[in-house]
Amino acid sequence: MSRPLLLSLLLALLLIVAGCAKRPTEPNKDRLSLESQIPFVGYPYHLVVGGDWLYGALDQGGVAQYNANDHRFNMYNQLVAEDGSEVVLYRIRKVGYVPEREMVFINEVRGTDQVYIAKANDPDSLRIFDAITGETQDIQDIICRNLENDPDGNILEVLYCTIATIKYGRFNGSLWLGSELTINTELSIASLDMDDQYIYVAGQQAGLFIYSRTDGKLISNINTVGDVQKVVVAGDKAYIAAKHNGLKIVDLSDIEHPFELGSYETTGYATDLAYHNGKVILASGSGGAYYFDVSTPHRPKLIQRMVEPGYALNVAFMQGKAVIATRSNGLFIYKK
Repeated sequence: MSRPLLLSLLLALLLIVAGCAKRPTEPNKDRLSLESQIPFVGYPYHLVVGGDWLYGALDQGGVAQYNANDHRFNMYNQLVAEDGSEVVLYRIRKVGYVPEREMVFINEVRGTDQVYIAKANDPDSLRIFDAITGETQDIQDIICRNLENDPDGNILEVLYCTIATIKYGRFNGSLWLGSELTINTELSIASLDMDDQYIYVAGQQAGLFIYSRTDGKLISNINTVGDVQKVVVAGDKAYIAAKHNGLKIVDLSDIEHPFELGSYETTGYATDLAYHNGKVILASGSGGAYYFDVSTPHRPKLIQRMVEPGYALNVAFMQGKAVIATRSNGLFIYKK
């Protein structure tokens, strides 16, 4: 074989190899990086975010409080009532927060289960001034939202559930007068969400159930989305943490006929998630946390899996950052 021909063959071979070689991929601009890790004492049962503040229910650890602006972190295992008496926090399982009214709702489960209502206008000194008592045993979830221009002068609304019962009431800012809507179900409820018309219920193995806020009647349900642990509704989509089935997305555009639109299987048990601006963060237990782009809901795209935190229990979005509460490693905050 002539030398020129051999050189030509070698050159052709090099071009083929170069063409087949894996080209470097551009870094994903949506990926998050760890900003901080905050240790705490207790077991994080629940997180809630409002404005610049995050509150956490830490069981025997009491209540955690974090400010996104100055990174202040406080833990409360006792509070002061308006009469000056001290209230010890023994077993805190759920927490709600209404930033517009600077009020915190704290679910205590030791003894007689109740929900303390505390003023948070001085964030360094939460003060209890009222409580929700009765029909509060074994609360599974609580949602507290601001009200504007309520015809009866109430300033916020509270939705909560026990294992099989849903309660809704409005609060005038000084005295809890009781719930005005009760929905008795045959479900084992894990969590709730609501909008102006409907209440969305995570019924665990029974699926997702949708009730009317007007009269409490069942509108529809879908039982093909796995073990529904957490539901978050944004627009006409429901985002579901479905335990060993991972992430499920349900189309609600026809509220009487919801259907599964997209899904993504995860490692571990998916028990909590949060949605913000086309992104979902999902806590999947021993599988860590998963961060998705759901702007194309029929095909959710995994952006990143975070395993550094360890066993992920609860998640939230706060000012565009992802917050992960873990079983034993504290609070992890990720930013772009």
